Amino acid sequence: MSGSPYKAPYKSAAGLAILEAAWASAVRLQQFGYAEIASAVSIEIKRVMQIVLAWETEGKVRLIRGSNRGRPRKIFEVVPEDEVKSAPMMGDAVDQMWLTMRKFKSFGPVDLAAHCAVTVPVEDARTYCRTLLAAGYLRVVQKAVPGQKEAIYRLIRETGSKAPRKRRVTCILDDNLGTVVPMSEDGL
Repeated sequence: MSGSPYKAPYKSAAGLAILEAAWASAVRLQQFGYAEIASAVSIEIKRVMQIVLAWETEGKVRLIRGSNRGRPRKIFEVVPEDEVKSAPMMGDAVDQMWLTMRKFKSFGPVDLAAHCAVTVPVEDARTYCRTLLAAGYLRVVQKAVPGQKEAIYRLIRETGSKAPRKRRVTCILDDNLGTVVPMSEDGL
C-alpha cells in the first residue's frame, strides 16, 4: 500500500509530499483520528478531514469508532491490503453487495444495486437485504414506506470479506437422537 491514494487537490510537489507523509503516518499508526495525522504532518484538521474522507471513499481506511452521540471523535483504521484488493469490480453480485454494505454506514437496496459493477436488479438486492436482516446481520435504520421509499439498513454483524450466502443443505434429521447429519451432494 505504498503511496497516497489521494492526489486530486495536491498537484504541487509540496502538496504531494504532504499527502505521502499523511499516508505514511496513517499506515504507521494503523488506527488514528484527524488530530494524529494533523499533528504528524503539521497541517490543518480541515485539510486532514478532506484527505481521510477521500481515503474512506476509496476503501483505504474505514471508520471504527465515533460519529455517534456521546462519541464525537472519529477513529479510523487502515484497511488491510488483502481487503482493499477485493474491490467492487471483483466477485459476483452477492460479493459486491456485501462489500458495499461493509463500506457504507447505512444503505438501501437501491444503493446496493447502484454500486455493483455487474447488473443487479433492485429486487435481488432487496431479497439479499431481507435475508441478512432475518439472519441478524442487518438492522433497520429507517422503515420502508411501500410505494414511496425503500428501507434503510445498517450492517451490525461484519464477519469478514467473504459474503454470507443463503444455502440449501441436504441432510438427515433424526428426531430419535435430535441430530442433524449433512449429506454429500450425491446422497451418499
